[in-house]
Amino acid sequence: MTDLANAEYTLYSSPFSLYSMMARHTIQLGRTTHSAKPPKDITLKFVNRGKEENLSEYYLTKVNPKGQVPAMTGNVLKQPLTDSISISLYLAENHYPDLLPDEHAAVIKDLLQRFHSVYGLSFSNKNPTPEMIQHNPSPVEDFLKRTDISPEYRKALEAKLKFHNENNGIAFHPDVVAKARADLRTIFAEIIELRRQSGALKTPAEWIFGNKVGPTVLDSHMLPLVLRCIEVGNAELVPQELQLWAKTNEKSPTWEKVMHGRPTRYDPSMGPVEDMHDMMSL
Repeated sequence: MTDLANAEYTLYSSPFSLYSMMARHTIQLGRTTHSAKPPKDITLKFVNRGKEENLSEYYLTKVNPKGQVPAMTGNVLKQPLTDSISISLYLAENHYPDLLPDEHAAVIKDLLQRFHSVYGLSFSNKNPTPEMIQHNPSPVEDFLKRTDISPEYRKALEAKLKFHNENNGIAFHPDVVAKARADLRTIFAEIIELRRQSGALKTPAEWIFGNKVGPTVLDSHMLPLVLRCIEVGNAELVPQELQLWAKTNEKSPTWEKVMHGRPTRYDPSMGPVEDMHDMMSL
């Protein structure tokens, strides 16, 4: 039997990765819930994507073959968890059950899967170059030109490039962007309806299913998603009620522990990410 009380995890994360924020927010919200059964430890491991640490041999072969963040390893995990949905649902199911209440679990999982099927790049960058629209390149292409890498690493890079070409490589195609925008509009409308049904719609700070239910994994993922849409100039995709909800909860103590007052989108004026020491721990 797995001893979850002695579970120790390492969460590989980048501070301004949208999906890393979702995983970190899940942890912060989970810690506030009444039935929390926290693990012994969760260590935050900074992955510097600016220096392409997510494409290192160790990361691709031992942590996440997709070369993305977040990812999570642990002494009770048979294999790493390699995306924010699997990480958040695992933590909810094993440590923070209030984040996935039985009566709403099916709806939560459905909405999570649907908006995570939308490529983040498709709505996070409104001004791709003509070349990116045709084919968004990957630095892996240059890595594969090297002659000093191991066969195992080359194989991992080839798999990563294939994954990229099938996903982020096409993220700026006009039809992909149009579908992403339409899908997000539909999902946001459904969130508004859930808030209406729960009686939370008139109170901006209330969680999606109302304060009697409390925060769920849907809240932990939806807040950074909505904030990112607003910050990159895609606020027109988000109903005004949901914008107000996000801007209100942006000031919450749990979100403060995730971003420490910073926006979700990195800007060079902030200084080097590696110097943001307050973002490097949970």
